[in-house]
Amino acid sequence: MDKTNRKLASLPIFAGLSKAELDLFSERFIKEYFPAGTQIVKQGYGGLKIYVLMEGRVEVYKTVDGDKVKITSLEPTETFGELSVVDGEPASASIDAELDCVTLSLGRDDFYGILESSREVEAKVWRNLLVALCVRLRATTDQVQDYFGINKALCDNETFRSFYKLFYS
Repeated sequence: MDKTNRKLASLPIFAGLSKAELDLFSERFIKEYFPAGTQIVKQGYGGLKIYVLMEGRVEVYKTVDGDKVKITSLEPTETFGELSVVDGEPASASIDAELDCVTLSLGRDDFYGILESSREVEAKVWRNLLVALCVRLRATTDQVQDYFGINKALCDNETFRSFYKLFYS
């Protein structure tokens, strides 16, 4: 198994795929380079690619009322862009290269073409993707709970509001 396939095999969405099944994907991935500071994905626009971060680090954020709200940073060999590939909708967040990045990308048509070529591969990848998205949803739910707690404290506690204003005014 070559280096690319070993990295792909370590990704949750490709767990349990054989070498031949991984080859279906690795043959269609395109290597892309993004210098630090480059916007890779823009919230509200196209997307429609799955990216595997091979080198570097990216920042995932949303723009809310003109303000940049950081969601997380991703490092190798994490993936991004899956939601747009699955539902065909524009990107739900922006992603910028924090460091020089190397990615492997796979377009939506190629992704679905591979899945349609083998029901066994399709079943494995959909199951894996569902589990990966559930993990992200749980993490997001935890973040929302944390934000709710902070908001409640700001509303209910004058001392906390004063303390908070020291750092965010």
